Amino acid sequence: MPVEIIAEAAQGYEGDATLARLLARGAVHAGADAVKFQLVYADELATPDYSYYGLFKKLEMGLEEWRSVAAEATQAGMGLAFDVFGLESLRLALTLCAAAVKVHAADFFNQALVSAALEEAPRVFFSVGGISVDEIGEFIERCDHATLKKLTLLYGFQNEPTATSDNNLRRLAVLRARFPTLELGFMDHADGDSDEAGWLGLLALPFGVTLIDKHITLDRSLQLEDYVSAVNSEGFARYVARIR
Repeated sequence: MPVEIIAEAAQGYEGDATLARLLARGAVHAGADAVKFQLVYADELATPDYSYYGLFKKLEMGLEEWRSVAAEATQAGMGLAFDVFGLESLRLALTLCAAAVKVHAADFFNQALVSAALEEAPRVFFSVGGISVDEIGEFIERCDHATLKKLTLLYGFQNEPTATSDNNLRRLAVLRARFPTLELGFMDHADGDSDEAGWLGLLALPFGVTLIDKHITLDRSLQLEDYVSAVNSEGFARYVARIR
């Protein structure tokens, strides 16, 4: 089966719907299968005294703004996905008819969010970097067949950027051997300025991944949020061509 390629816009829209629409347009131009944004509500991520609380507040956008972004993607026939961090962001993602939602490893044990996402979302990308194989196995054992069909395990490590030596790609072999029937993906966080940024995802293919998630930005010189491990639309298009 063809590998699904997600253009990870993350927080690169900086709370600006115009930037978000341009990122979606760039993902379309690059030939990605879907574009994914982090759907941020500050109070789902932090308390007001946290140093990045102000940043999270600036990332918040209203329903109509997100609808304009969703339209940019769906009218071009592109899939739309969101990282969600609580029940409020999950509800908004479902209102926007997201094809998939991603639950971060930090929420692996957030039973309320995990249960709601698996019950209500069409697909769930579950980040498992830092989660032990046994913990994943215990979680899988609690899931029924219908739930497992909508689940993709995503492995990767974000260290803004991630050093090549820290990717530990062979862990994909462990996950594939332990969970042979599950969808498996790789999150590519190579330094956007490095040579590896153009081909690292290729090394995940022999491990049987079905999805690759890579950051996209408008222009690295703008230094928008999450640009460090991102490439621009042209670079992303070359990456897609190599994977295909």
